[in-house]
Amino acid sequence: MMLALAAQSAIPADNRLLFVVSVVVVASVVLFTAGVIVTLLRRSDRRRAEEEKLAAMGTATARILHQIKNPLQTIVLHADLLQNERMVSNAEQRREVADAIIGESQRLVDMLEELSVYASGAQRSMNRQPVALDELVGHVAAHEAREAGDSGLLVDTSRMDRAVVLADAYYLRQAIDNLVRNAREAMADQENARLAVSVERDEAGAVVRVADNGPGIGEDKLERIFEPFVSTKGKGMGLGLAICREIAEAHAGRLDVDSTVGKGTTFTLRLPLYGDGVTTGALPGLAPEPLVKGASWN
Repeated sequence: MMLALAAQSAIPADNRLLFVVSVVVVASVVLFTAGVIVTLLRRSDRRRAEEEKLAAMGTATARILHQIKNPLQTIVLHADLLQNERMVSNAEQRREVADAIIGESQRLVDMLEELSVYASGAQRSMNRQPVALDELVGHVAAHEAREAGDSGLLVDTSRMDRAVVLADAYYLRQAIDNLVRNAREAMADQENARLAVSVERDEAGAVVRVADNGPGIGEDKLERIFEPFVSTKGKGMGLGLAICREIAEAHAGRLDVDSTVGKGTTFTLRLPLYGDGVTTGALPGLAPEPLVKGASWN
C-alpha cells in the first residue's frame, strides 16, 4: 500500500486517473482469476466425490447381486428337478428338493431383511429409556448357550456388574445378540470352545465384552471388519458388524475389536452410564426378539 501511494505521488496529476484505473483492472483480473481457480477446484472436488460415491455404489451393487444370485441359482436348479417325473414320484427325494428350495428362499429373505436394516440406519428411530444392561446381556448370553445345545461350548457369564444405560433396548439387543452369535458360530465344531460375555463398569462408563477362543481374524480382514459387505464367513451380506457399530455410535458409544489368529477375538462395546449407573426399579432390561431371527447379520 505504501509503495502504491509513493508511486501514485510520483506520477503527474494528469496520469493519476489512468494509474488508478490500471491498478483496479489488474486487481480485478487477479481476483477474477483466483475466483475461477477456486471454482474449478471446488467443481473438481465435487466431481471426484461423485465419482467415488458412484464407484462405491457400483461395488456394493455388485456384491449384493453376487450374494443374491447364488441362492436364486439353487432355487432354480431344484425347481427344475421337480419337473422330473421320477423325482416327483419319490416322496423322500421330493421332500429334500422342497427343503432346499425353502431353505434358500429363507436365506434370500434374511439377506433382504439385513439390507433393509442397514439401509434404514439413517432413519432409525431410537426410543431411549434406562436399560439394565447386565440383565439384557445376561439374557442374550443365556439364549446363545441354549442354542449351542450339546456342542460342548462353555459360556462364561460370571462377570455381570450392575450397569444402567440410556438406550433403545430393542436395537441394543440386536447388536449384542449379533456379536454373541457371531462368536459362537466362529467356534462351530471346535473342541474346548469358550465364550466369555461380561459387563463391567469403569470411570468411562459401561463395558460389554464378547470374547471367544476361536480361529481369530486375519489382519487383512481385521482392518476392514466394520466396513459394509466385508465378512469373515462364507454366508451373509457382511453388514452385521457395520450395523452393530452404527447402533453403538447412535447410543454415544463405541465398538472395537481385538483379534489374534489362532487365539481368538474380543469385541468391546463401550456405552455411557445413565445417572449413577445403578438405578433401581423396573427397567426394560429385556427386549423383543431381534429383527433378524435365526441367523446372524455378518
